Amino acid sequence: MTYQASILLPSQESLLHRLQHVILYGQQLTVLTGEYGAGKTTIVTALVDALDDVSSALVTCPQHADCAEIRRKILVQLLSEPVFDDELPLPETLLDLAQALPANSHIVLDDAHHLPLEIWAECIVLSQMQLVGKSLSVTLTTPNVFLSQLLTQLPESQHQLLLPMVIEPLSYAEREALYYTLLQRSEQTTFTPRDIVKDQLQQQQGLPSEVVALLSLALDGEPETPVKRGWLKSVLLTLLACAVLVAGYVVMLPDVEPLVLPQQQTVASVRATRANITYGEALLAPYFDSRQLGLQAPHAEDIAERAIARATLRHDNLIAAEQSEENTLSDGVEAEVDYSELGQFEPISTDRAEMQLHNDKVEIFSLKDDVTAITTAPQQEVEPEPTLNNNGELNRQMPQTGYTLQLASVKKLKSLNEIVEQLNGSDNIQVARYKQRWVLLYGRYSSREQAMAEAQRLQNEVGLAPPWLRVWGDLSQYELQQRLPTREIQ
Repeated sequence: MTYQASILLPSQESLLHRLQHVILYGQQLTVLTGEYGAGKTTIVTALVDALDDVSSALVTCPQHADCAEIRRKILVQLLSEPVFDDELPLPETLLDLAQALPANSHIVLDDAHHLPLEIWAECIVLSQMQLVGKSLSVTLTTPNVFLSQLLTQLPESQHQLLLPMVIEPLSYAEREALYYTLLQRSEQTTFTPRDIVKDQLQQQQGLPSEVVALLSLALDGEPETPVKRGWLKSVLLTLLACAVLVAGYVVMLPDVEPLVLPQQQTVASVRATRANITYGEALLAPYFDSRQLGLQAPHAEDIAERAIARATLRHDNLIAAEQSEENTLSDGVEAEVDYSELGQFEPISTDRAEMQLHNDKVEIFSLKDDVTAITTAPQQEVEPEPTLNNNGELNRQMPQTGYTLQLASVKKLKSLNEIVEQLNGSDNIQVARYKQRWVLLYGRYSSREQAMAEAQRLQNEVGLAPPWLRVWGDLSQYELQQRLPTREIQ
């Protein structure tokens, strides 16, 4: 909304005439005061226009302006040929250039509350200066609050050097006249009822800026305010706070060790564990024996066939100890283990472990003789065939009753041949095949006593270790060979 020219109300016109009189005849610093929007700028602008015979310098003081800038703006308007130093105070500069000044000079500083106090002091001095043939006056505008604070900083003797002139609030009639005069000059039409305008004007404090704001509202309506999405900001802040808390909790959370349920100990599981340990020791014993004797890897396999016999003896002792422990149980009932949750894997039972170890049992020879025989024999030597007095013919049928002596269970024919040579081609030798091993059997006996007597004879005459007494009925899975084997079957 624009207006063609400034409008002065009767009260403002009266104040303007008083200012003109003070400027022409007074010797004080005139300070026009009023609230923000009271019309100070409008009145001083009208004052400059009304003083036709006076050369005026109107300066609107910006914020944070330094002294040199204010001096320069004043002197440029007063002097036709400005040759001056803006670092010098205004009174000193005007005294030096008094001949170049107009006959009547007037300085107007609007918004003087932004000025440094140094300029205020210079203006007070200027208002008291008397130049020969020249007249100089100064007018400043400032809010009421600033002037009150300034007077507290000045000595009381200097208060009379300032002439405050207060802008009074507009009456209701002036406010109404100003409203409709501005409405007419705007050349627009408003649909606000007159009664509403009257009520609004009566509630105002009498400042011209309030009337202008009311007219702008009537013509343009409420300004569009952007929608404030305060809830979105709150939600984002809440989510961010939650994320920070979760991250801190994860970082500070101590490491929790997984809960491990203790394994249920039963008689069956203990027996199976012991049997497994015994069998494992039997499998690993050849490796450690070979390392201790400094043998190469190809010879370690020969010693393994003898070392399993030692594990067999330890296993027999373990079985006897377990049977003794079982007899001491008070209820005589073995604890049962539920393997339904463990899938298809079950511990190896004692009977299965005993059967496995008995099947792998071998004859124990002197470790010193074994090492000598293995280290002296060439690795790629062709194994000789065992020799028998009966031209190599062996029994064809597996007896169903009686006993026999198992002398050895080996994988290599060389080991089998060595044992056969120790027996000097006895007619009682029999060779059976069980899985991947050669089993050397000796004799057929109808009674246990007869078999034990023959075993004692072999120990005394041949020098063998105690044979293993076997029942023919337990050897149903063994395959008796027709002849002594001449090569290995892999």
